[in-house]
Amino acid sequence: MQVMTKQSTMKITKISEYIGAEVTGIDLTKPVDADTRRRLNEAVVENIALVIRDQHLAPEQFLAAASLFGEPMEQHFTQYAVPGHPLVHKVSNRHTDKTGTPVKNGASWHTDHTNHVRPPKNTCLYAVSLPDSGGGTSVVNMRAAYEALPEATKKRISGMKTVNVFKGSASGGTGTSAEAQAALKPVPILQPLVRTNPDNGTKALYFHPVKTENIVGMTPEDTQDFLDELLKQAIRPEFTYNHKWRLGDIFLWDNRSALHKANFDYDPSQHRLLYRVLIEGEVPY
Repeated sequence: MQVMTKQSTMKITKISEYIGAEVTGIDLTKPVDADTRRRLNEAVVENIALVIRDQHLAPEQFLAAASLFGEPMEQHFTQYAVPGHPLVHKVSNRHTDKTGTPVKNGASWHTDHTNHVRPPKNTCLYAVSLPDSGGGTSVVNMRAAYEALPEATKKRISGMKTVNVFKGSASGGTGTSAEAQAALKPVPILQPLVRTNPDNGTKALYFHPVKTENIVGMTPEDTQDFLDELLKQAIRPEFTYNHKWRLGDIFLWDNRSALHKANFDYDPSQHRLLYRVLIEGEVPY
């Protein structure tokens, strides 16, 4: 009875008109009833991004909390996995390449793992160690971005498909060597440029510029120019939520309706460590 009373204090508050909601009054180290789980899942779909405050979680507890939103899936870069917890990865500014140079993964707008047949529905992060200031995570509502496009643009992009690999030849992305890509033996995956969210039927722009080799019928170079123009139209302040981390935050978003990026605006000598779990999604359409 005490557990049920504790969870019944949960409150969900919208952060802005277009994106983001905050959850307070819930302790995810304790069991969550079906109605609470339903409310949390609906809040992610409705608000695109959701921050759950004031959690105190070991890796296995974070994995259990993330599992409230679906089935966890394998991630790229297995060397970043938390020891003993292969589905929980570290997102850290102390990751380096073979030369010892710090790797800045996720610095540009993207959505995760579009080179999978079933990309992640949700990306879930948990704050473990933070710099004194900066180091936030930005998420943009690509559903609102799509709705705001001119009708002529909507007609032009309807039915377009992106060809997704680990790293597109014209993308200019960094952090992965040719040898590493070859070892992954990437198989190109087609994804819709305009994706439908099966939970509410809404449409959103859906692409990862670095993982896009090309749009079907375009060259890789023309594709990158085209996606860059779409981004310029999509990334509006009113559609964007810039999350300022607090220790104990769980922050997650709906990859089917959002792009995100990490902000490297902090003292690199200070440790920024998040745990990450990805939740498996459906085949995009």
